[in-house]
Amino acid sequence: MKRNQYILLLFLCLSMLSRKHIYAQDPTPFADQNVDDLGDVSDQFQETFFEALKQKGIENYELAIVALNKCISLEPTQAILYFERGKNYEALKKYDLAEEDFLKTLSLKPNKESVLEALYEVYYKNRDYEKAENTAKQLIPFNIQYKEDLARIYIATKRYEESLQLLDELDTEKGGDIYRDELRDRIYKLSGNTKGRTDAIEKKIASNPTAEADYLKLIYLYSEQGETKKAYKTALKLKEINPNAEEVNLALYKLYLEDGKTEDAIVAMKNVLESKRITPKAKHRVLNDFLLFVNENPQYEEQLEEAILIFDSQVADSKIYQELASYFINKGINNKALPYLKKALANDPENIEIIKSTLLVQLDTGAYEDVEEIAADALELYPSQPLLYLTYGVALNRQSKFKDAIEQLEVGIDYIIDDIKMESDFYQQLGEAYIGTGNMTKGQQHIDKANALKAQTNK
Repeated sequence: MKRNQYILLLFLCLSMLSRKHIYAQDPTPFADQNVDDLGDVSDQFQETFFEALKQKGIENYELAIVALNKCISLEPTQAILYFERGKNYEALKKYDLAEEDFLKTLSLKPNKESVLEALYEVYYKNRDYEKAENTAKQLIPFNIQYKEDLARIYIATKRYEESLQLLDELDTEKGGDIYRDELRDRIYKLSGNTKGRTDAIEKKIASNPTAEADYLKLIYLYSEQGETKKAYKTALKLKEINPNAEEVNLALYKLYLEDGKTEDAIVAMKNVLESKRITPKAKHRVLNDFLLFVNENPQYEEQLEEAILIFDSQVADSKIYQELASYFINKGINNKALPYLKKALANDPENIEIIKSTLLVQLDTGAYEDVEEIAADALELYPSQPLLYLTYGVALNRQSKFKDAIEQLEVGIDYIIDDIKMESDFYQQLGEAYIGTGNMTKGQQHIDKANALKAQTNK
């Protein structure tokens, strides 16, 4: 029996260590309880309890519950049995049963922090926010950090002001914290209170004028909101604190551009793009903004291409590649658009819009083998997209693979819905394919059908 006790004690310890609270290690409500504290229990009880812990350890939760049920039939007043069974029910997402067991545990061992915490997590996972709120309030006397949990509940129930108040209380009691700042940002975004976000950061800067991170946040926020002059003023204040702050260029770039100081703006833009500290999202925003500027001022295309090279060396972003490709397509320079489409496709290979744009540009540039390969792969993902069959058929026709073209085009034409122009294109390609096989009659019939449909679109 002594050997069984040692084994059981070992597994109890392992079970206790498996649970960590986000704020502090707090094992189980029975961390100070050893085997002898369970009372004069039988060998059968110990072996069954050992089996329950073993099954839980290997995630056989149903078998663990069976073993714990046997233990409860032998020792119905042992609180740890209900706690352990509740954890197994929680793992199985049987939250109602887990709640019953945790409440039973509390009736036997009242006001245990770890049991209350387990109960809170069950309520939160089950989105029972009213009970979760009451339980979180019971936990706060143990550790004020539980106010963060309560703040999360208030966010979930759209009680944003109450949540902000709790976060402010925690900052006062424990000092600032990155996680709480992220929660605040989330609250302001959810509530649409952009002014609240900027006001909160301005308040923090007023209380701590040397906190560089807060200036950076404010620059980003003002930039996002189009408050260029405010971003610029904030950047100048930051520059006083840290003359080498690269993020200052985010504000300077836009202000220079608006003031007509284009050369200064380009220098600031390059500093943004070359920065190791500025986020890819911010770089994307600046490059996209310059792209729009160059669209109206094409004399700066050379500088745009230099900026693209800098961006490309640091950031792989399918969206900006699409935008760059669209810029060149709109200018009718498809050979310059194609490399960006290929990069966009490499970063986002299942994006149907990128696939379609790439296929059309490749057809225009005569890259028929590439069209054939990309269209074939894309049809495995999107077998009901008629444009894929059409571009595939065109590429095959251009390579004199007429029978293969007919096969693809005849399948694809059945997927057309209310698109006379595309239907006309399909019949045109089918006509060319049949003529290519020597079937002049059928080929001409399809071309006549294509011309009749074109006439409808011209009315």
